[in-house]
Amino acid sequence: MTGCLENKKILLIDDESGVLTALSLLLKALGAEVTGMSDPEAAFAYLSSAESHIHDAILSDLRMPEHDGMDMLSQRNEHCPQTPFILISGHATTKEVGAALSSGANGFLAKPFSPEDVARVFSEIGNQ
Repeated sequence: MTGCLENKKILLIDDESGVLTALSLLLKALGAEVTGMSDPEAAFAYLSSAESHIHDAILSDLRMPEHDGMDMLSQRNEHCPQTPFILISGHATTKEVGAALSSGANGFLAKPFSPEDVARVFSEIGNQ
């Protein structure tokens, strides 16, 4: 599993600093280069910039203040629709997950998740 994300550039958006740090470390251990953003407002603005197009995937928490994961997904759909988008949540309902997937999300990670779960979701989006 080590290196399964070798040289992939991942944008990670989560307002919880502990989750952001832990998931960043996990993604780096899998070989990814991670840009972490804990400010949903800044992440929302960043997704409309040309710089956001450098990422191979975007992972975003669902429930955040100001702009939630669905807002981030809308920004991705508008500005970089080719970039795979994975939604993260510890509290998502089946309806919310379904809405995200039907709106263009490529995958979903339920908190808490294991390194194997992360590798699996990236493997799945790699096969889409």
